[in-house]
Amino acid sequence: MKALQVKLNSYQRKQFLQFFDDLMGLPSYSVQFSDQNFRKLLFFPVVNATQQTKNGPWHIKLAIAEPLMKNYYPFHFPTSFFSYGGTINLQVKLSIIRSFAQESSFKKTYLIRSFLNQYKKRSHSIQAQVKKDILDQFNNLLKSKIIEPKFQVSFNDNNFIPKDNIQLQDLHTAEVIIFYEIISPI
Repeated sequence: MKALQVKLNSYQRKQFLQFFDDLMGLPSYSVQFSDQNFRKLLFFPVVNATQQTKNGPWHIKLAIAEPLMKNYYPFHFPTSFFSYGGTINLQVKLSIIRSFAQESSFKKTYLIRSFLNQYKKRSHSIQAQVKKDILDQFNNLLKSKIIEPKFQVSFNDNNFIPKDNIQLQDLHTAEVIIFYEIISPI
């Protein structure tokens, strides 16, 4: 177990707890269902944060799915994914991580319209910031050779248009973006 000593103000603490809440919201790693049993594995099934004294440090314990610890599937992301610059940046990164986690093949599906619908009642500047952040994250994945420069973009009715890269104007009307992970040996 690793211990970190970090002093956080109230806002930072709320951001930190929101981050762990978002981790717990990731889709299940594996679901097995039959007439006799049901089993569902989560990446982060338990996040426990306690403060033993009123102004004392917070102790956070994470339970992590065993397959993650044994590295059966080597998720790899650029270092830019290991930190975030605000709530929108975190939500964009987690939405992309979900796309990686939901499919076991190298072909990944990003439901961009579903994600962007969360922001449709927000200001135009916030919506623009979200789209720019999505584009930046896909460019980071391309630059780090995590994904191939090969996309299929659906704008309506499951008609997919092949593209070598994604442009900002694609994000305005795209429903689904399919991208391809580069699986590298460790």
